[in-house]
Amino acid sequence: MKKLDGQTAIVTGAARGIGKAICEKLSGEGAFVWVTDIQKDEGEKTVQEIHESGGKADFLQLDVRDADQVISTVDLIYKSSGRIDILVNNAGISGNPAPVDLMSNEEWKDLLDIHVNGSFYCLKAAAKYMKMQNYGRIINMSSLASETSLQGFAHYAAAKYAILGLTETSAKDLASYNITVNALKPGIIRSTLTDSILAVAEERISASTPLGKIGSLEDVANAACFLASPDSRFLTGISIIVDGGFRLVNEMDKVMNEMIPSSI
Repeated sequence: MKKLDGQTAIVTGAARGIGKAICEKLSGEGAFVWVTDIQKDEGEKTVQEIHESGGKADFLQLDVRDADQVISTVDLIYKSSGRIDILVNNAGISGNPAPVDLMSNEEWKDLLDIHVNGSFYCLKAAAKYMKMQNYGRIINMSSLASETSLQGFAHYAAAKYAILGLTETSAKDLASYNITVNALKPGIIRSTLTDSILAVAEERISASTPLGKIGSLEDVANAACFLASPDSRFLTGISIIVDGGFRLVNEMDKVMNEMIPSSI
């Protein structure tokens, strides 16, 4: 028997990248996965690939910025599946870099609308049904940017910090209903979003990561699956950092590494 047999999962921003990898992992563990995304063609392709691998999934087009659409989508999923066990709030964009004083109001609002408002709308809609069944696993996608910030991405860092506040408060609000709420903080993960960064800095980033490599989509999906499973039943309001130890390294470490004899 697989860990998630009989469970129903909703993953937002699931057509590609980390969201797609999470869908594949959850379905591989037996869950029926609802792939939701604003990108219809890619989302349906993800569902097809899950079916080809023996998993169970369906697609619904969803813009998480639309609160009414979120409610109707979650209602439809519950009516179809009879339960909602897992929600992964993954929908998001990286935004365009700009110094904070030159960032447009529209860019700022759009990014926070997707990441923060979208996560809130989906969490609120799913929690309604999770409370009825006295069980639920909610995973919000934050980022290492909430630990270190990210120069030129004030909107992205602010959104990822806000998601931690949403996660920790929701964990307390929903704990009595046996609903856990946790977050993931991926670092540099190999994906289409990081292709441009890795094209010019992969060697430097790998060398600055204690595990000596760039993270994979599967690394994040594995962490998400753990938080979605019964194995994480006593964890709530926490954040798991998926970065190979990258956040631990600072300039002094590099100096010390040059000073310490290699034989030690």
